[in-house]
Amino acid sequence: MTHLWKNWRKQSRYREVTKICLPLVLGISATTIMEFTDRVFLANYSLNAVAAALPAGITAFLFMAFLGGVGSYSGVFIAQYTGKGDHSKVGLVLWQGIYFCIFSGLFFWLLAIFSGPTLFALIGHPPEIQVLEEQYYTILIKGGMFHVTLNTLSTFFSGRGITKPVMLMYFIGMAINIPLDYALIFGKWGFPEMGISGAAIATVVAWVVPSILLLIMIFTKKNDDRFGVLRNRAFNKELFYRLLKFGVPGSLQFTIDIFAFTAFTLIVGRLGTIPLAATTIVISINSVAFMPSMGVSQGVSILVGQALGRGDKQQAKAAVWSSAHLLL
Repeated sequence: MTHLWKNWRKQSRYREVTKICLPLVLGISATTIMEFTDRVFLANYSLNAVAAALPAGITAFLFMAFLGGVGSYSGVFIAQYTGKGDHSKVGLVLWQGIYFCIFSGLFFWLLAIFSGPTLFALIGHPPEIQVLEEQYYTILIKGGMFHVTLNTLSTFFSGRGITKPVMLMYFIGMAINIPLDYALIFGKWGFPEMGISGAAIATVVAWVVPSILLLIMIFTKKNDDRFGVLRNRAFNKELFYRLLKFGVPGSLQFTIDIFAFTAFTLIVGRLGTIPLAATTIVISINSVAFMPSMGVSQGVSILVGQALGRGDKQQAKAAVWSSAHLLL
């Protein structure tokens, strides 16, 4: 038993897992706090607004989680090429993710045009809630490309095991969103009172600004010389297909979980405004507990990708078990 324990301690990667995952955990915690604060403001604005926020928000997130998951799978490929030491391929992978972001933007706009006006009417929520759901959902969906873009561009750093810049982007998003939420929902500091629409706009802005900052940080001459972030921008059919081949099944796993939450929320909404508002509050509190663990999931995928890129399956296995122990 002593020998097994010493052998495990030698092979474990607790320190490396913590170094990579902790900034991601803190970053997602910031996003979760941002969403929680959004619901708190809406709860103080009106009962109908907070009741509409969860079903509309989680329905929009269902699509964003799937497409964002596929785009962020670029990080797995970047991690593998980093592990191999083939840094020139990093830019090529990133660009395939960017092309996927453009595709997702077209998809989101079509979704907003054709699903927004009818989706919540079919679900059968109270009419006064439907109006607010449609407003919130449509704005989030139209800005959904920036959610996918933020996730995808972040992989340039996270895929190479540099997670602090990603954490910083999440914190910047939170720092923008919370005061802008307050201003746009209640009409403060010279802004118009927009209620639930203001909350949605503040969320989209919190995706747009970090995405622009990441573009500035990534596309530099120094990064082009080492990673080919400018010269390797050609569309690569084979690599794009691989991104879809592995990214779609990987993203579906999380999306199915979100679908279960979505279906539950939409069913509760048929019971009336008060049950729906209560469910929104409870799920918002609950998300503070479990969402940060998603940072560990992202971090361990990076470590596994880098280990497999080096051909070290044992270290990949150790990273998974180490992260599982830390989560427990």
